[in-house]
Amino acid sequence: MDRDPEQVLDEYLVVLAKAGSALAFSRLAIRWTPRLRRHAARLLARPDGAEDAVQDAWLAIARNLRGLDDPARFPAWALAITSRRCFDLIRRRQRDRRLTGGLTAEAEVQAAAPGRPGAADQRLDLGAAIARLPADQRLMVSLFYGEDLPVEAIAQAHDLPVGTVKSRLHAARQTLKLFMEGP
Repeated sequence: MDRDPEQVLDEYLVVLAKAGSALAFSRLAIRWTPRLRRHAARLLARPDGAEDAVQDAWLAIARNLRGLDDPARFPAWALAITSRRCFDLIRRRQRDRRLTGGLTAEAEVQAAAPGRPGAADQRLDLGAAIARLPADQRLMVSLFYGEDLPVEAIAQAHDLPVGTVKSRLHAARQTLKLFMEGP
């Protein structure tokens, strides 16, 4: 099996960081922060908050890195931690909206409402369609298409059966097709 030099470098940095090298951990963070930030922005459906989620994820990665048995699993493992931090942020936002009587959510919906003059305006771009997916489907789309992780790695990282990952991807594709085709 041919391994990508970037993958080998990541594994080497993980091994050194697990052994206590602050420099290796720093280089790992420099290499992976942009990718984790993109993943978080896709999951949150908007870029604000992605930085907070990624910072929280790096804290968890630093605390738990020694428990990562296989350095080759670092990509899926780090993305899974970032996903959990994003979902925590989403839950906090939902709780805050409930506490404020939904005023914030209502203002966001009104601000995002598209004009309806013609059929072209009713079509959504792909990014907006992905943002409308349920969180579990958006996660699978982000990991599979956005991060190029294989189904097996996604399943292992999120403790899901492979069939569940495949069915969520299928459901997401069907939903996206409906969104993109319009009424």
